[in-house]
Amino acid sequence: MKNFEIKLMLPTEEHRRQVEEYKQKFIDFPSEIPGVTIHGCGSLSTQSFDSWLQECNDHAQGKNLPDEYVPATQFLAIRKSDNKLVGTIQIRHALTPHLSRIGGHVGYSVAPDERNKGYAAQMLKLGLGECRKLGIERVRVSCVKENAASANVIKKCGGKYDGDAEHDDKVLERYWIELNS
Repeated sequence: MKNFEIKLMLPTEEHRRQVEEYKQKFIDFPSEIPGVTIHGCGSLSTQSFDSWLQECNDHAQGKNLPDEYVPATQFLAIRKSDNKLVGTIQIRHALTPHLSRIGGHVGYSVAPDERNKGYAAQMLKLGLGECRKLGIERVRVSCVKENAASANVIKKCGGKYDGDAEHDDKVLERYWIELNS
C-alpha cells in the first residue's frame, strides 16, 4: 500500500501539465455511469488551466464567487511515490440550500486509469481532515445512484445514508458524515 499513499496539495503552476493531462483523461475515457463526469475540480472541464487556477485561488479566499457559490478549497491528490496526480478533491466551506440538497461539502474524482486502487477513500479521509480544520462538524457528500464504488467509499468513511434527490435527470444518494472532534 505504501506505493499508493497520497497527499493533498493546493494546485500551482508547477502542476499545469499534470492537470491538463488529468482533464484530457476524462475526455478520452468517459464514464459508463450516466451523469458521472469530472468532479471535485470546480470548473476545470470548461476553463483553461490559467483561468481555473485563478478561480481556485480566488474561491479559496472567498473572492469573485458567482451567486450561490461558497468559498471552496481545491486540492490535488498526489501519489507520494512518484508525485503523480491521481485525483482531485474540492472542499466547500459551507452549504447553501442547493448544496445541502444535491452537492455537499466535498466533491472528488479519481483519474480513470487510477481507479480501484484505494485513492478515493484516502482522498475523502484526508478531505474530512480539511473539513475539521474549517470547523465543519457534519459533512454532506453525495454521489450518482449508479456509482456504487463512490457510495462504498462514502460509507467506508462513515457516511450515513440520508435519502435520494433528483437533479438534472439523475438520482443522487446523499450522506452525512459526522466528525467527532
